Parts: sequence; structure tokens; C-alpha cells
Amino acid sequence: MTKPQRVAIYVRISKDRKGQELGIQRQEQACRELCARMGWGVFKVYADNDVSASTTSRRRRPSYTEMLRDVRDGRVDGVVVHSLDRLTRRISELSRFLEDQEEHGFAFATTEGEDTTTAAGRMILTIKGAVAQQETERMSERIDNSLLQRREQGKPHAGGKRQFGFKAGSHFRELDEAETVLIHEGWQMLTRPTPGTPGDVARYWNSVGSTTPHGGDWTIQSVKRVYRSERTGGIITYKGEDIGDSVYGAPLSRQQWELAQSALDLRSTPAAQGSGTRKHLYSGFLRCGGCGASMRVQWATVQGRIFRRTFCHSGQQGKDGRLGCGKVSRSYAWIEEQLHAVVEAALPTLSQGRAEEPDQDLIGEISVLEHRVGALRSRWKEGLMADEDFFDSLTHLRAELRHLRTREASAHLRRTRAEADAQAVWRNDDPGGLEPRRAIVAAVIDRVDVFSVGRGRRRPPEPTSIAITLVS
Repeated sequence: MTKPQRVAIYVRISKDRKGQELGIQRQEQACRELCARMGWGVFKVYADNDVSASTTSRRRRPSYTEMLRDVRDGRVDGVVVHSLDRLTRRISELSRFLEDQEEHGFAFATTEGEDTTTAAGRMILTIKGAVAQQETERMSERIDNSLLQRREQGKPHAGGKRQFGFKAGSHFRELDEAETVLIHEGWQMLTRPTPGTPGDVARYWNSVGSTTPHGGDWTIQSVKRVYRSERTGGIITYKGEDIGDSVYGAPLSRQQWELAQSALDLRSTPAAQGSGTRKHLYSGFLRCGGCGASMRVQWATVQGRIFRRTFCHSGQQGKDGRLGCGKVSRSYAWIEEQLHAVVEAALPTLSQGRAEEPDQDLIGEISVLEHRVGALRSRWKEGLMADEDFFDSLTHLRAELRHLRTREASAHLRRTRAEADAQAVWRNDDPGGLEPRRAIVAAVIDRVDVFSVGRGRRRPPEPTSIAITLVS
């Protein structure tokens, strides 16, 4: 067999915390010495530094992929590695590598002397690959058991980037007092009777000079990430399951964190009609009486007179997918007066209905489930339950507990917000009070069909020129 002269040296190390590449340098030196003894010419060194090749790793190995591509393209006629586990720790990947060798006919050697030229050699190589994969899987099981034990002790995962509310380098054990205060203030904004938004929290945090852990400005999404993180509520999770509470401090209590989830969930659900951010109180409720398309509201100037109008736009799609007819255009002021009267007449009934909402107390049920979870964990720690039975039961109880806590938090939000005086909210005509007023409108009016009254009218429109559909 002709000696290969375009040999690929592949080197890899799983962990290189200092980034000095000393491990792959030693592998490369040993491989070069082997090539020199065998008279093989080195074409290129393919290095994957700080990259695992285990069965549990999801990271790609770009240099390994590049090497295989060069092998298949005929640019490489030999592969040398330090040892088999540097090439791969997956038996399926090793099998594909050996199939490529058989198909493309390249040479293969390791510094430990594996031979792939015979059937016996390939069998021994496959056995070694299976042993390497088994060791990796056993190591993964030991790590998983260790992590689970730490979680059961109430110790959170110490790795990862710094999170807002915790001191840098404390591994989530110490709180940053100034950031914790901001998290509490933002939580109060999100859960108050007239709730704020994540955007309000972001603007407030930016206004006081706060930055994200990476030094950037706060955005809606970055604020949501803070309040969505279980660590903010001191909740320990393992593989997505709620295990218990952290033994260290947290910016929010579990109950406060769950209340924040309910507040964010209420905003993330599909918005009710007319609940979007708009500039005019009744925009979104008005429909063209001719074609059913949504009518727009805007300021207009005609012969020096500035006024608001609502009109059917010929580019607006109706419910049937057809474009608006563009035949209805009305003064908005008269329509607004009529709708004001309807809403104000319904305010007393609306306030009474809110006050009479049933106050369902779920704390007792939550307490019973928490006691069951604690008893279940005690039995498992004492060896009275098998792991499989424990985790099945724990998963079921935790799911029930999350459901009850979500219901209790949502009920608390509804009770708190119902205490707000509807009359006071309605009288607040500041721009910042538009959305709460639109929420009141949405509780009274479902839609308003607006019909054409013709051109050149001097007298006020007839009440029948609009049709108001109330919320049933």
C-alpha cells in the first residue's frame, strides 16, 4: 500500500478552561512523531479545542466535519489521532467513520496502535468505541445524580452567566441589594390595580441608570427574562421540574414570582377587542355599516377646520377578506358623545358586578399539596420509595400545585384590580389613562356599526345612524 502523503491530524480536548490549548498541542506532537516514524506526510491539523464528543454533547465539532469533508473530496488520504476517544465517543459515529474509510480507502492510525486493515482490528476498534461510549454515559449518570442531590438540598445550579439581582461571582448565593430593590419596584408596577407593562419597567430601570448584566439598555424582552426566570423566585428546577425552594435568598418570594407570571400571562393572552394601544378611545370598536370593515380614526383638516373623523378605508380588509367599501366617513365627535353616554350609564352595574365576583380561596388546597410534597420527599430520602415512583408522584403533585398557584395568583390580581374605582378610572382622561378606559369600554361595548348619513348635512345625525352592540 502506498504511504499516504496528505495526512489529516485530528486533535480534540473536551475542557480547556484556561484556553491555552496545551492538551491539543501535546496530542499534535505525538501524532507528528508517529507520522515521521511511518513516513507519512502531514497535510493539515484539524483541532476542536474545548469541544466534547460524548453522547450527551449537542455542540458541533466544526474541524471534525471539515476533516470528513476533505476526506470525501479526496484532499486527504490518511487520518491520524492520538487515541480513539479523541476521534469520537459515540459508537454510531465510529461506525460511520469506518464506513467512510472502507468507501474512500484512506489510511487510519492512532498513537496507541489500532489497526483497521483487518476484520479483527476493526472489531477491536468497535469494542473500544463501545467501552468509551459506556464510560461517557456512566459519567453522565454520575453527574446527573450529583446535580439532582444538590437540587434536593435546595442548592441552585451555580454555572451560567450572571443574572440581574445576584452579585457577580457569588454563584447565585448573594443578592445585589440595589438590583433587588429595582426588581421589587418593577414587580409592584406589574401587579398593581392599574397594571404597568414590561415596557414601563424597562423605561423606569433605564431612567435610573440601571443596565442589564451585560451592560446594555433594558428592553421589554430583557425585563420579561428577569421575571420569567425561576431563580428570581428562588425556585429550584431540575430538567424542567420544580424540585423545591432555594436555601439562599432570592429577589422575590415564590408567591410574588407566581403573581408576576400571572400578570405577564394576562398580557400575553390574545387581547380582547379594542384592548390594543391606540390614540382614540373608541378606535377598534367601530365597524363600517356597509361592508363590516374596521373603521379608522384620525385628525383631518378641511378648509382650515381641524377635527377628528372616522372612515372606512378602501384598503382595509373586512371579516370576509374583502377590501373596505370606502363609502362611510363620519365626524368622530358626535359618535364619541353617544358612546360616552352608553358607557357612563353602565358604570354602576359594572362596578357592582366586579365587587360581587366570588372570592375563591385556594390557599388551603395549596397548603395540603405542599404538605404532601414534603411527606413524599421525606419518604424518598429515607429509602422508602423507589426513584421512579418518587419522580412520577412528584411530577403529578407539582403539576397540580402549579395549577392551583396560577389560579390563586390570577384570582388575587382580579380581586386587586376590581378594587379600583371604575368611576375614577373613567374620569381620568390623561393620555396615560387611555388603556384602562378602553378596558372599561371593552367590558360594555362589543362593537359599533356606523352608517353613512350622506354629504352636506347641517343637522345632527339621527341616533339610528349608529348601531351599538353591547357585551352580553
